[in-house]
Amino acid sequence: MFAFFWLIAILLSVGAFVVLLSALVASVRVLQPSGIVVSAFLMLALGAAVFWVQNPLLIALLALVAVAASLFLVRRNTRNASHAAQVIKLSAAQISLLAGSLLFLVPFAWLLSASLKADDEQAVFPPVWIPTQQVTSATLLNAEKEAAGLSWYGKDTAKPIKVAEVANLPSGAIEVKPVDAPQAATFVATRDQLTKIRQVAPRWENYSEALEFLPPETHFGLTFLGNTLFLTIMTVAGTLLSSSLVAYSFARLNWPGKNLLFVVLLATMMVPAAVTMMPQFLIFRSLGWVDTLLPLWVPAFFGSAFNIFLLRQFFMSIPTELEDAAKIDGCGPLGIYWRIMLPQVKPALAAISIMGVMGAWNNFQGPLIYLSSPEKMTLAYALQLYQQQHGGEPGLLMAASTLVVLPIIVLFFFTQRYFIEGASLSGLGGR
Repeated sequence: MFAFFWLIAILLSVGAFVVLLSALVASVRVLQPSGIVVSAFLMLALGAAVFWVQNPLLIALLALVAVAASLFLVRRNTRNASHAAQVIKLSAAQISLLAGSLLFLVPFAWLLSASLKADDEQAVFPPVWIPTQQVTSATLLNAEKEAAGLSWYGKDTAKPIKVAEVANLPSGAIEVKPVDAPQAATFVATRDQLTKIRQVAPRWENYSEALEFLPPETHFGLTFLGNTLFLTIMTVAGTLLSSSLVAYSFARLNWPGKNLLFVVLLATMMVPAAVTMMPQFLIFRSLGWVDTLLPLWVPAFFGSAFNIFLLRQFFMSIPTELEDAAKIDGCGPLGIYWRIMLPQVKPALAAISIMGVMGAWNNFQGPLIYLSSPEKMTLAYALQLYQQQHGGEPGLLMAASTLVVLPIIVLFFFTQRYFIEGASLSGLGGR
């Protein structure tokens, strides 16, 4: 029953935040200071109550009061009931999008946080989001001739002692030395008796050490990066060239059996990739392409059913007057394709390029099947091998994962508008 009360309180709080945001937006639009102050105060009060008050009934009561007050502000600062409902709907959509964005950002934020943490913070519960490191002594050294870490001995007692951890004993105990009494003798303490003195300090060394642990012949991972860049460039170039040519033929040229072959092309999208995996491997093995990069980029020059369909939709939307004018000027089919059609479908080409880059960069199955030489591996495959060798060092593994995934995230961040524009204009965006 107590859990049911908490559920009701949470639902009421979410609804209250939606209406409070609506009241704040309506007050800002009409420049009413009192409405802005009241809405902001109620949002802060409700947020504090949700996080600090342990009574669900009190939270639910405060949420109801906030809803009543915010509804009054919304109604007073809008033209009519229809306008008020529109403002509330818009606020609900904005909060939903913001919550969804934060939810999808949590894994990436955890990846960055884990890549900057020391090993002793990786498995701590509750999780540590802001990386910290143990404070070290400026004068005392440990058995490894490094600055000794500082801890509190008996922190929960009346007089805790600041000590330096000078040696880890085989029994699991720790030899410590009081810091404030340099002449005092060392003594032995257990880990449970010590509390590390920590400060906010990201461990940037994880990134350099992750690269140093790679085999020397990979040149700190540049070999893997070069292979991946080569495959990405060739895959994108092959996809754009072949798919655009075939799509132009289906959309603008007239030849026997065009519609039937287009239906067959679309039907190939229904065939699972696992069905053609073995036949493809046998073909490439008979060609002597196993343990080479050829099977990973040559198929891109034979087109893709989805990309052909996407580009065909674009080509069909181009007015025929442009093509007729080019024919009058003496352009042939290839000239029209290159000079008239391709410049008109730049959004679709950009969307296909982005998808091609992401697919080639993250391709793991292809290198796993066809590659066996270390000097020919890609980043995705090398990361899997790195996980097998350094799975017990999560900080280094997360740093390596960040280095692999960061370029593709940056690329998508700067090119997402082209991707969305291409999908929307082609009719694949739900319009």
